[in-house]
Amino acid sequence: MTGRASHRPPRAARADVPPARADRARSIAAPGLLARLAACLLAVAMPAAADEAPARSERDRVAVVLPGGETWPSRTIRLVVPQAAGGTADLVARMLADRLEPMLGVPIVVDDRPGAGGVIGTEIVRRAPPDGYTWLLASTATHAMAPQVLPSATFDPQRDFTPVANLAWQTKVVLVSAAVPVATLGELVAYARKRPGQLNYASTGIGSSSHLDTELLAAATGIALHHVPYRGSGQTVTAVSVDEVQVLIASVTAALPAIEIGRARPLAVLSGVRSPLLPSVPTIAEAGVPSLDVRTWLGLVAPAGIPWAIVDELDRRIDRLLESAAVRAWFEAQGLEIATGTPTSFEALIRADVAKWGELARRLGIRAR
Repeated sequence: MTGRASHRPPRAARADVPPARADRARSIAAPGLLARLAACLLAVAMPAAADEAPARSERDRVAVVLPGGETWPSRTIRLVVPQAAGGTADLVARMLADRLEPMLGVPIVVDDRPGAGGVIGTEIVRRAPPDGYTWLLASTATHAMAPQVLPSATFDPQRDFTPVANLAWQTKVVLVSAAVPVATLGELVAYARKRPGQLNYASTGIGSSSHLDTELLAAATGIALHHVPYRGSGQTVTAVSVDEVQVLIASVTAALPAIEIGRARPLAVLSGVRSPLLPSVPTIAEAGVPSLDVRTWLGLVAPAGIPWAIVDELDRRIDRLLESAAVRAWFEAQGLEIATGTPTSFEALIRADVAKWGELARRLGIRAR
């Protein structure tokens, strides 16, 4: 596991930075639940390593001077998470806040605002002043999916927000309840075809990534499933664990506890490579559906109009943060792959995903009423 091979170019050259930098890191398995919990606790609680010490000193704290002479930051920053507490987005936000606070020298408050497929929290940030004191832990679901299928999502993910940093890629896994008598994805498809519409699947809401992912899987395999939306990933995992629903697509991180106690069975990961946390589980292509690779991203965005000096400084600080060995270990324990790129390449990713998921939603006829 290695960090990036090259140093960051000077600010004057930022506009010409290529879309991808050298790899920050690749996920490596932390076997077993206890090992993953230990890695999480170490990453959050352990003293800063030697390479992080300068970030915690007074002399290294951010002091961005804006037009008019105001210095940023000078007060509490609010980090809004448009998903439920305890999910992957919430965990990433809290890790980010804990690690950035010493760098910035001001408190960072994580504010979970779930509901309406992520629209509630996203709208809060859209309406906030673009002064650098309100951020959004955005995702593929909030910025590429919800605007395509939810009438309440009146925001424009490209016009109304400024991308700051793509943080991580998230791999999903197809699960079934332990009560469903199948051991492979092929067996699930055969079982569901004999019972059209009789198997329930859970999602974190209409227009969420788990909703669109499952509809895409159903369309690709020719099966019909019944949709049951919930309010958060914790509820969906509980539902499949007790056979309230029979099928679920969830992040590997969210699904692991149910898998490890035998209440849910993993059939395939929705990625081009196997997950290091589930090395014996085949990829979706290995399971017989070669066209599905639907990793999703988690990233930091701010209201449109935020001064570029703040975006630039935040991106630099997050780069430094993600090079920390402790932070890399934390991401690995969550089954997340640290992302690469600049604010410009993150903007291009959002634009491409809006087009991709918009076309998919129209093709599948998915639109909330």
